[in-house]
Formats: sequence, structure tokens, C-alpha cells
Amino acid sequence: MTGRTIVIGVLALLVAGAPSAWGQAAEARAAYVEGRYEDAIRALRRADAPEDVRLLIRAYAAVGRYDDALEAAERYEDRHPTSAEVANVRGEVAKHTGALDIAEAAFRRASAAGAPDSVGARLNLAILWHETGRRAEARAAFEGFVGFYNRNRNLSSEEIAAVATAVEYLGAADSRFYRDAIRAYDEAIREDPDNLEALVQAGDLLLEKYQGSEAREAFETVLARNPHHPEALLGLARLRRFAGSGDAMEMVNRALDTNPRLVAALVFRASLYVELEAFALAERDVDRAIEINLAALDALTVRAGIAFLQDDSTGFEAARREVFAINPQYSAFYTSLAELGVRNRRYAEAVELASQAVGIDSASWAGFQLLGINQLRIGAMRDGRVNLERAFAGNPYDVWTKNTLDLLDTLETYEVTTSDRFVVAIDRKESALLGPYMVAVAEEAYAAMAATYDFRPTTPVRIEVFPDHQDFSVRTVGLAGFGALGVSFGPVVAMDSPSARSRGEFHWASTLWHEIAHTFHHELSAHRVPRWFTEGLSVYEERRARPGWGDRMSPAFLRAFQDDRLHPVSELNNGFLRPDYPEQLLHSYYQASLVCDLIAERHGPEAFPAMLRAYADGSSTEEVFRSVLDVDIDRFDRDFEDYLKTRFSGPLAALRAAGPAREGGGHDLSAIRARADARLDDFAAQLAVGGMLMEQGRGGEAEP
Repeated sequence: MTGRTIVIGVLALLVAGAPSAWGQAAEARAAYVEGRYEDAIRALRRADAPEDVRLLIRAYAAVGRYDDALEAAERYEDRHPTSAEVANVRGEVAKHTGALDIAEAAFRRASAAGAPDSVGARLNLAILWHETGRRAEARAAFEGFVGFYNRNRNLSSEEIAAVATAVEYLGAADSRFYRDAIRAYDEAIREDPDNLEALVQAGDLLLEKYQGSEAREAFETVLARNPHHPEALLGLARLRRFAGSGDAMEMVNRALDTNPRLVAALVFRASLYVELEAFALAERDVDRAIEINLAALDALTVRAGIAFLQDDSTGFEAARREVFAINPQYSAFYTSLAELGVRNRRYAEAVELASQAVGIDSASWAGFQLLGINQLRIGAMRDGRVNLERAFAGNPYDVWTKNTLDLLDTLETYEVTTSDRFVVAIDRKESALLGPYMVAVAEEAYAAMAATYDFRPTTPVRIEVFPDHQDFSVRTVGLAGFGALGVSFGPVVAMDSPSARSRGEFHWASTLWHEIAHTFHHELSAHRVPRWFTEGLSVYEERRARPGWGDRMSPAFLRAFQDDRLHPVSELNNGFLRPDYPEQLLHSYYQASLVCDLIAERHGPEAFPAMLRAYADGSSTEEVFRSVLDVDIDRFDRDFEDYLKTRFSGPLAALRAAGPAREGGGHDLSAIRARADARLDDFAAQLAVGGMLMEQGRGGEAEP
């Protein structure tokens, strides 16, 4: 934007008592802003002033009562047949229900008649054009908002926010507009601190640009004022997913508690279910979303994604046709599918999908980013760099892309050690020492598992070894903070070097063996193996390879089992993707490996390649267990629980011997020692006495 300067403020600016911009129904306005939507509806039900009817319609829409909202608009227009004062909000509700022709007519009417919210109507019309593929008309309309802003001095908060949104859309072609959009959202909030919708939109934009802490501030500021704001709750759910937190589902459920017909929230929850491979639950939410809005492109896209992940070509093609009938330019169809593919470890297919996105839209920077990142994951290093450079040129706010390009510069300095089946890239300071050992372990792992699975993955497999854990984290998720030791994308393995961790913190050879096992599992199952099974099977392979490798039983795991905090096998993906307590991810790795122990004990190790091939054929976990193991998954859940009780009967009895563990502090030594002497199998008492004796320097007495 050019012309007058926008004053930059602070997003968290909500001040009680600011003047209302929507009319005289002060109590109803306050109730609406605070999320007491039903109170606002009761206060406004008989309103006739247009500003009050607009607020009533928005209150109905906030809780998903779209039919009531349309009825309120129709009642007003029946009383005032020449008025266009509620046409824009009527169009917004019609759009929520997929009635795009009705919505467009309403937006045009409000805009042409100069209704009080005609600026918002012009914006809504431009967005509708954009979402139905009329990009040239939409862009011209968005550009018009820049001049409108510069020509007018006394704009309302809603009008300034409309300018911000228009400028945000212009940012797709020129990233410099994004900064102007944030400034304009900020100005809108300064003008009316009750304009929570502007603050949510600013949060959404900040999150899209990887500004997680600023986005959190925006969403949490809204929720401090209105704890039921459905879009703010949805924004926070997206942020939690972005940050890898397990409570994204909880947040989106809160949004749906307020508005059970919020299509964006239903679609987001469906995508979370897809990540869990809970396709029936995902389909339920998608079907509900499309029932509400037949033109919901995001819902139709997730429906296509579910079909794609389940190899349902007929369902995929039907959903694809519906999407492109609505918007022939909808490149987000392919970027969204690529993201779903990535979250389900389908990296090569993500490359194909992202390629189609950039074929539709040469300014799909998200498409170029997904294309480049996933080309790197399948070992196409040169092509990956080229496409990431294109992505960054178009969207320099993309931290993931910037970090990855910097990492590629670092990787070019690494020395490469090759063998028959591997290419190993290691920092030159460590390559001479570590390279021969890495190659030897990798070749041994490949030979052992080729014999076990009667299968040989495509070679060479690329292994990247990072002496700086932050570099490994960037290679994996684009940002610092990833907690794992290694990752396998199939043809590419990345992992920490021993120097990236404190001495004794991990065994690099065991980690490498684990990740090469994943390479076998991914390719043998055509990348369709569930997360829980490949992780459990890789830990199982570690334990088979060397004494002391792989996860081991811990008292904390057994206590979690006693307290019924472990997921059943049929829901074990939840433990990896939605852990309920901090240790559950680690417990899930060990639990999944025990599932593999039980399968091997009953059916022999030859069951594992058979199961992986069944997944490759498109079978679900329930179908795999029936066809390969001849057991219903619910029955296996019960069998596994019995297996744990039998296998760990001694340790479980020791943990139960005298009730809850009291490990040390606050106990009299003689009293706790009497308890330990009375029950030699009381783990908690023995550990407590040993610890107290050690604190007194009596190690010889502590040892027994």
C-alpha cells in the first residue's frame, strides 16, 4: 500500500468499554463480544433496527444456527423490501451453507445499494470470485481496496479489516503485502478493540507465516475476552497441531461445542483423524461438513484425501470432479492432499501431488515448498533445492524453506562415504572416524533384514548424519526442537551423530538399525504401514540385533499399565500422535514392540512381511489382523492385555505389594525399612530404603 502511513500498534489491545460500532443494543453487543451468544439472541430476537438485525444474524451464525439466521434476514426484508441493509450478512450465511449464487446476489445487492457494510460486501464478493476460480476479477477487486484505503480518512474498524484481508490476498502474488496486512489488522483493532474477528484473522495470517508465538498471543487475547469464540479456538487448535502438541483435538472439539456446524472445524478434526488413520471417524466429519455446505472445497478435498489414502480411485475422482467444477483453479486441492500424504508418510506421492499444484498455479508457493521438501525426502537433492528456491523467492516469510536452504548449504560441505547399498553424508570433522563404522552397521542391517523380510529396498539408501541436533531437526520438520534421534523417509535416513548428544544419551548404531528397519517397512508396505506398527517393529528389530539395544521395560511403563493409561492396540496410533501424558510417546514405542513380541511368539517372524504386504495391498489394520493373524482386532486387544499381565506378573506384583509407591522423602528410615523387610518383593519400599541409605553414605547397606 502507498499513501498515508499506517501506525503499527500491538495486537493484544482489548480494552473493555470501547464504543460499539454496531448499533445501540449495548447489552446484546457486549453479550456477543463475550461469547454469550444465546443471551445476545434473546435480546435481539424482536429487533428491527438494521444494525441490531445484522448482529442477531451473526449471533445465530456463531453457534451454527444458519437456518434461524436466514429466517431473521428474510423477516427483516419482508418488512423492508427495498432495504439492502442486511443483504451482506444474509450472503455470508448463505455462503456458509454452500448457496453460492444466492450469496453472490446478496453481496452484489449490498455493494450496489451502498449498505452500511457495503465495503464488507465488496470484500465478500471478491473472495467468492477468488474461491470459484474467477481470479482476474478477484484480483482487480482486491487491488481496488488499496486505493480505497488511501483515499479515505475516517474508516470504521470493519472497513479497515476488510482492507487488511484484501491486501492479504494480494500477498499471494507479492509477499510485501503481508506486512501491510498485519499493520492494517492492527489498525482495525486499535479502532475498535471489540473487533475480535480482525484479531483472529491476524492470528491466522501470523500462523501461516510461521510466527507461532505472535499467533498464540492473538488467539489467547481473543479467548481471554470470549472463551467461546469458535474461530479463535480453531486457530489455537491449528497452532497446537503446528507445534506438535497432543491437545489440538481438544481445542477443535471446544470450537465445535460452540458451533457444531462450523465446517472449517469439522474439516480440521477430520484431518486429525486422517493422521490417526481413523478413516471412519474422518469420513463422518467430512460427510457432516458437506451436508452443511455442498460447496465446501476444503471438505471435498479431505474426502478426496481419505479416498486417496485408502486407494479408492473411484471416490477420489468423484471428489476431485466436484472440487474443480466449483473452482477450476483450486491448486490447494493438491497441496492439501500432499500435506495429508506427508502426514501419512507417502512422500513420493506428495511429490506428484505438489507437482500438479504448481502446474495449476505457478504462484503456488506452498506447492513449490511441498514439492521441494519432499523431493529432498526421496533423495532428489538437486531438484529439491531448485523448487525450494522458487518457493522462497515467492514467500520469503517461510521459515521452513529458509532453514532448509541454509541446511542444504551445510550438507554440501559434508564428505560422502559409499558402499554397495548406501551413500553416507557426514560432517568432514567426523567422516573419517565415523564413516566406516556407519557403513558397516548399515550393510549388516540391510543384509539381516533382507533375509528376514525376503525383500530388498531400492538402493542406494542415503544416510545423513548431523553433529548439530538443530540441523537434524530442520532436515526433519523444518524447525528447531524436534525431539527424535533419527528419521527414515524410506530412501533417505537422517539422524544425529554421537557428538550431537551428551555422552551415553543414545546408541547411534541401534538408532541407525531402527531407521533402516523403517526403510524396509515403508517400501515393503508401499508406505501404508501404520505408525504404531512400524515403530514397534523397528524396536523389535533393534532388540533382535544386539543385547541391550531397543527399549526396555520400566516401572513407569508398568504403572501406566496398572493405571489403564495405555491405549489398546486398536487405538495405539493415538499414543504416538495424541499422547495423553508426557511419557506416553515413549511408552507407546515399547508397547508397540511388545505387540510384535506377541505376534512373533504366536505366529513366528514370518508374519511380519506378510502383514506389511497386506498393508501394501490396501488392507486396514483390522483386515490385516484377520487375514494374516486370523484374529479379530478387539480379541487381540484382550489377548495383549492378558499377555502383559502374564509376562510382567512378577514386576507388577512388586509394584502392587504395598500400595502406591513412596520413594524416599518424608519417611522415617526405620518405618520404611520395616515395610521393606516384611515384603522383599515391595519394589517401592526397597527403592525408598536404598535411596535413603545412599543419601547417608551407607552404600554397602543400600545395595541389597
